[in-house]
Amino acid sequence: MAIPKEFLREDKIRAIIMIKNLKTDEIYLYKTEDAVASFSKERFKLDLGMHPEKSLQSAYSTLGLELFIFEIDKEADKDQDLDKLLEERKAYWIGKGARLYS
Repeated sequence: MAIPKEFLREDKIRAIIMIKNLKTDEIYLYKTEDAVASFSKERFKLDLGMHPEKSLQSAYSTLGLELFIFEIDKEADKDQDLDKLLEERKAYWIGKGARLYS
C-alpha cells in the first residue's frame, strides 16, 4: 500500500486519523501531531502484529491490508486540543451509527 496522497504534504499534519475496516465498516480513530510519521508507525505495528488495539489487530491479521483504508478523518488547527477533537469525532461517528474499535 502506497502512502495516501493526503499524507504526502511537507508540513506536519495535526489530525484525527481513521483506519477503516472495509469488510465490517468498523473504524479506529486516533490523534496525531504528525500524520505522515503516524501512518508509517501504525502500519508497522499492524504488519508486525503488535498494535495495542487488539480487536483491530485481530481483524487486520485475519483480513489483510487490502481490506483497510487509512485516511485523515479531521485535520486540526495548530492550537486545537487533539484530545477534545478525538472525542468529538468519536461521538460524531457513533451518531452516524458507526462501530468503533474500542
